[in-house]
Amino acid sequence: MRILIVAPMPPDPDGAGAIPILLHAQLSGLRERNEVTLVTAIGDEPGEAESAARLADDGFDAHFADRRQPATAVARWRRRLRLVRAWLGGTPWRAAWFSAPEIQGVLDRLGADREFDVAVVEDSAMSGFRLPVGVPSVLTEHEVLRPRRLSRPPARPDEWPGWAFAELDWRKRPPFQRAAWRRFDRVLAFGSRDAATIAELAPEVADRVRVCPFGLELPPPADPSRERPGQVLFTGNFTHRPNFDAALWLAQEIMPAVWARRPEARLEIVGASPPPEIVALAGPGIDVLADVPSIEPHIAAAAVVVAPVRSGGGMRMKVLQALAAGKAVVTTGRGAEGFDYFTEPPPLAIADEAGAFAEEIAALLAAPKLRGEIGRRAHAFAEAHYSPDAWAARLQSTYEEATGR
Repeated sequence: MRILIVAPMPPDPDGAGAIPILLHAQLSGLRERNEVTLVTAIGDEPGEAESAARLADDGFDAHFADRRQPATAVARWRRRLRLVRAWLGGTPWRAAWFSAPEIQGVLDRLGADREFDVAVVEDSAMSGFRLPVGVPSVLTEHEVLRPRRLSRPPARPDEWPGWAFAELDWRKRPPFQRAAWRRFDRVLAFGSRDAATIAELAPEVADRVRVCPFGLELPPPADPSRERPGQVLFTGNFTHRPNFDAALWLAQEIMPAVWARRPEARLEIVGASPPPEIVALAGPGIDVLADVPSIEPHIAAAAVVVAPVRSGGGMRMKVLQALAAGKAVVTTGRGAEGFDYFTEPPPLAIADEAGAFAEEIAALLAAPKLRGEIGRRAHAFAEAHYSPDAWAARLQSTYEEATGR
């Protein structure tokens, strides 16, 4: 198939956050059997220009727009006005930010020069572009958002403007997503919870929704000799609010119950952009590490990897990375989304209450042989179902359905 993919950022197997990592696995798997063209933008985020250069060096058919900070003051003000106009017109800030108008120019040129069998848009933030006329379209919704109540305002008055903007912006996001879903021939969700939520919020598109868990370029199993007894690991990008909530719950409620059973346990919190509340968790029994160059050595050192997520949607990259590395993982039912897609049950310990979660961690810390057996099953499970090739087969099935093949 001739597949056009529109993505919010350059794919990168070592990127910060889940999206560049899963995008690279998607490209790698699909291009083994198809002609794949990528359209994305280079932003100011660290490493994006280098990621784009590596894609070109690796022979990917990738086309880039430039959404980096303009060089002149006049151009910067024009961009600010464009973003404000889009936001006031109903576009959430994230969608306005990623929807660089230069991307539309790239899409128009490609649509005029080439033919595509299917156009694939990654994330509803990228859903506002005009795609080539007459080409079936598929949207992958990375996280489905439900309407929610107003959050409590901060205590400090100087934080009220930021809180008010965030609350107003949130009100724009669910209706923006619903409008996006209606424009596509198929809508993919990573897990059954998100698929059901799409069908509930937009019943008119329910028959177009498909579940398709993402994949990963699988690492080799971690070397057991590098494991540190008692080490518990949590990873996450803290610009994503569910990770903030999970880290606080883990440090303040779960770990005290673990220490009551296993006093030698030590928690390591590793992630991008931790706010002051997360940094302040560091102390006896807890290390907080920000913006590390690679997550691999921390996963290798962990005896148990945890993902105590209680909110948010989508599928958790942190869980898949740990499974692929052959680690014992404790998570919640929400953290297990996307891993219950197959008839084979996932090798995860699942608990939704703090006490039960702590019991699972303590039991695994006390049983190295059991951790090793679970780790071997975990790697085999990831290899069978979440490799780039396995994911590409699922994607291609949906793409062909959208085209009527």
